[in-house]
Amino acid sequence: MNLIEPIILGEAVLGGVVGATLGFSAGVLWGLGGLLAGVVLGALVGPFVFLFLGLLFITLRYGPRRGWGLVRELFGPRPGN
Repeated sequence: MNLIEPIILGEAVLGGVVGATLGFSAGVLWGLGGLLAGVVLGALVGPFVFLFLGLLFITLRYGPRRGWGLVRELFGPRPGN
């Protein structure tokens, strides 16, 4: 198992708990809908949130030049193309 699978599972659980907690105050069906939506959205959106937070931490820790350098490496042209 890679590192990404536990991260996605953890985000799905966290999203489900948050969705159910917010939904149950409006009713049982809203709670179940919030649970389902939280699980799905937590698993889909969570990795991008962690990527953004990681880049934000690197930018604040090492400066914007290092942060933008990493973004250019991720999305820039590949060598040999």
